[in-house]
Amino acid sequence: MVRMEVPLKYARQSRLGIVLAAGLWLGAILTALPGAATPVLDAVPTLENVASQLQLSAEQESRLRPIFQERAVELADAQSRLQAATSQEQKRDILREAKTRAEEFNSKVESMLTPTQVPRWRELRSQTREKIKERAEEKRSSQ
Repeated sequence: MVRMEVPLKYARQSRLGIVLAAGLWLGAILTALPGAATPVLDAVPTLENVASQLQLSAEQESRLRPIFQERAVELADAQSRLQAATSQEQKRDILREAKTRAEEFNSKVESMLTPTQVPRWRELRSQTREKIKERAEEKRSSQ
């Protein structure tokens, strides 16, 4: 079992800290569960859920749809490359790239949200990560 901890006081200092903590967590999950493709894809809330929770306008939703679709493809690609990786160095490189892509994705999404929607978006992302963490722990305990 891989366990990585990031002190919360540092993660709260900046958005980068939060994204870094999420990337580390994702890396731990991906390396602990190399055969599980579903949790990675679940790391991003569905656009439908985001639209209803954030009360997106039709324009926001249409502008975000391709970004969410692209992210799903990126995650699936990263997962398949991670499963095919033969060394820890390759895995680290893939996870580093995935973290960069996650930061880009979050920036794109947040740039299209209103200032009142951004905190709710961050909360949704956090809730989604928690659900995935619970699923991974349940899966590990059932094996």
